[in-house]
Amino acid sequence: ARHGADEDKHGRIFEALLRKRGLKPVEVPPDTDYTMLLERHGIGLAHDKLRADRPLTERDIITYLAHSRVTEQRASEQMRMLLRHFGDHPDLGRAVRMISHDEDNHLAYCHEELLRLAYQGHGRTIQRILRESALAEIRIYRDVSLAVMAHMGRVLRWSAARNALLAAGIHALYAWERAVGWRRMVTLEMPERRDALGGPAPRATELV
Repeated sequence: ARHGADEDKHGRIFEALLRKRGLKPVEVPPDTDYTMLLERHGIGLAHDKLRADRPLTERDIITYLAHSRVTEQRASEQMRMLLRHFGDHPDLGRAVRMISHDEDNHLAYCHEELLRLAYQGHGRTIQRILRESALAEIRIYRDVSLAVMAHMGRVLRWSAARNALLAAGIHALYAWERAVGWRRMVTLEMPERRDALGGPAPRATELV
């Protein structure tokens, strides 16, 4: 619930940034919908199950946490990259810092809870789901990255050479992740931040 509240807060932050620039949100193109593409490939817990008014099983929770450990690794890395480039920006800086902090909390929470479950005897199941999720995630991340670049290329009228260069970079990243990079998504270690999602989600009223 706390994780979901944070993600809703991030949505409000993005909408506020769009409104500030006189822009309106639009539907996410299907070929760039990272979350739904993962779900369609059977990775993680389906949104219908998360929304249903039925208790989750222990296996459901392990699946959710293992999938989140993989995707939150990506989110944390992406936000840290944005933090390096835009952390001091007068408009974007505060939003980027807040979201980056939240994503680091989500990742820490997944590490701590998965380790607790591993100590209870679920280690092999967790490692299997982590590996399956990581290998699927890097493939879908590649496909989504290519789709996003294609959409941006059409909007910004990039040259064929620029499109080809960016696509080559995306394929090179995928090759590295497929060979060795996926391993960073499946390791577990006790985080410095403990109980990172304890308590209610703080509001982001200063950005909305």
